[in-house]
Amino acid sequence: MTIQVKTDLIRLLDLTALSLPGLNGRIGHAGPNDLTCGAAENEARLQALLEHWQTAYPEAGPHYWSARCWTLTIWQPIYLSILGVHLGGCAPSLANMGQCVTNGFVAGFCLPDHCPRVAKQDDLICFAGEQLRDLCERQLEEVSTVLKISPKMARRLQADYVLAALLFIQKNQRDRVSNERLRELEGLWLHVLGLEGHSELISITLDDGCERLALGRKVCCQHFRRADGELCSTCPKLKQEERIARLRQELTLDAATE
Repeated sequence: MTIQVKTDLIRLLDLTALSLPGLNGRIGHAGPNDLTCGAAENEARLQALLEHWQTAYPEAGPHYWSARCWTLTIWQPIYLSILGVHLGGCAPSLANMGQCVTNGFVAGFCLPDHCPRVAKQDDLICFAGEQLRDLCERQLEEVSTVLKISPKMARRLQADYVLAALLFIQKNQRDRVSNERLRELEGLWLHVLGLEGHSELISITLDDGCERLALGRKVCCQHFRRADGELCSTCPKLKQEERIARLRQELTLDAATE
């Protein structure tokens, strides 16, 4: 049984690492530099993370620092859960997940040895979504001890990452995930996460008449506040017509390389 557990988990970790560079996991216990919800050392780790971005981009200000630190702490569990469900057909447990914090970045993680849950996809979404919701809420409580970020902004950024992960799934499985199915998945994930209305997928019609879905953010990631920053193509600060024009150009280029 132990051999099978390790085989299942290793297969999942290999799959996520190959699918998304940077999402590298290992089996084991959290190390001394890992961020783990509930750990006594988390406040010091989060403070060091904040200070890194304050030092690196002092001109960007607290809105940028907060948004950057928050999204760094949640991107891995979000992508791990969604890639696990939709590419691996299983959902790993996020309990005691340790995330490596090094030089201002959160990349790499560890999971205790366990058997990921296997079930029908919609059931996996419920399981993965519920534990992801719990993890992010606890993470928000801890992050809020060292920086100021409104719960509304935090949840909208969280929803953006969820939908970005779903778009990533569709891009890698376009023959299996239609626009109609992606909209169903959008509703399922946002519902179980309690994030309805915090972000959305929008339809972009390309010059050839093909319809593609894109991220319709409802909050700015604040990247434009950096000296080297700019508004991204999905930014709600852009006028709607400009946002659509930029997204159409990007999606047309993507379609040409497929």
